[in-house]
Amino acid sequence: MAEISKKTPKNIVFATRDTPWETVIEPFRVAPRIYYVGNRFVGSFLIDTSEGLVLIDTTVFETVYMLIESIRELGFDPRNIKKILLTHAHMDHDGGARCLKELSGAEIYEAKEDDEWRKRPEADMSGEGFKIIPYEVDQYYDDNTPIVMGDVTIRTRLSAGHTPGCTSFFVDMPDEKGRKITWAMHGGVGLNTMNAEYLNKVHLPLSLQQDFLRGCEEMKKEHVDICTPSHPSHSDMLQIAPEDHMDYRPFINEKKWADFLDERAESLRKCIDIGKDA
Repeated sequence: MAEISKKTPKNIVFATRDTPWETVIEPFRVAPRIYYVGNRFVGSFLIDTSEGLVLIDTTVFETVYMLIESIRELGFDPRNIKKILLTHAHMDHDGGARCLKELSGAEIYEAKEDDEWRKRPEADMSGEGFKIIPYEVDQYYDDNTPIVMGDVTIRTRLSAGHTPGCTSFFVDMPDEKGRKITWAMHGGVGLNTMNAEYLNKVHLPLSLQQDFLRGCEEMKKEHVDICTPSHPSHSDMLQIAPEDHMDYRPFINEKKWADFLDERAESLRKCIDIGKDA
């Protein structure tokens, strides 16, 4: 597979649709039990537990074959995926859900808010030319009930804003010396679906903007050792990935989570202010 340092295509979004091989990168480890198996445009994370594999997000349908190859390259069997956890109901995150469920028999998890919203006509994203494969959700998240798989615990947090049911994840796992490491990923921080024009277009309330800001402030209180984004472009993840793809130590940064949330919240505040002045 291509090296991580490969040049990113000029239009990364449509490259995943038209020439997906241009977005491929080698998989790499980001935490003791977690591996990046996504592409240059959108993330997907594989969690190795003593009771099977958990996959967070599935990329677009057009790049699922690369995701499957990345899992195999790491030495895992994609048919051993037991749970598919979706951050939110956008085709770049749930596009491969049905395909991977058929391959593995895994249960699909999603927030109830997004499962209901994605079925509304105004949520249709097929106009962008990506293949949309319908899927059924098996389980809804319950933020009061962690998902436990062997010695790995996955906590969820409704993080409305990017979508009504956008969900963030906190994964507690032991490192090689038995010490607890917490990895986190915000389910969606893109401002493209939080501006007033978009929210009005798809008949979603402007209150989602304040929901996002409150969520950022509350989640800052969580202790996080390693955080990675749902889209590589939202951080320096690819830039700091070491040559040794199994070495996750460069990703350890206890301050990064709060800084990341502060930056995204401030960006949204500026977006809101621009909207007021328009």
